[in-house]
Amino acid sequence: MRALHRLYLASGLLSAASLVAICGLILAQVVARNLGSTVRDAEEFAAWAMAAAGFFGLPYALHCGSHIRVQVFTRFLSPAPQHVLEVVASLIGLALSAFLAWYCVAFVLESYNFKEVSQGLVPVPLWLPQLPMALGSILLVVAFAERLVCVLRHRQFELGDNAEMSE
Repeated sequence: MRALHRLYLASGLLSAASLVAICGLILAQVVARNLGSTVRDAEEFAAWAMAAAGFFGLPYALHCGSHIRVQVFTRFLSPAPQHVLEVVASLIGLALSAFLAWYCVAFVLESYNFKEVSQGLVPVPLWLPQLPMALGSILLVVAFAERLVCVLRHRQFELGDNAEMSE
């Protein structure tokens, strides 16, 4: 489990690095425009970094318990029905994330097989900026699978306020 927790942390760090890249690209574009120039395809690269930040952030956010959870109904239930709902929610999350991952991987493979390239000034094979989408969604499937196992074993998956990554 420690390896998976490190993997979620690495995914979160990649998400943060993507956000830093967006900041760097925008800053470079601002400076270049003030100097009478531009940074080629900065907007396109920033958009790809935004997608990478979102998808790489998903497994880390799930592990940290940062996703929005509505407990208006479940807090009034006894532990047994709460557990059943947690199992059902984990199964639904696993199914939806697996569906997402399947189609993200298919999308990347299609771009690779058809040798698609970006339409901007810098020709980039499209499977490269699409790859973080597929990897992030695959990691989300792994995280939901681990969460399901933890819920079935009556163990905590999400990190609490005082928990550490080394659990």
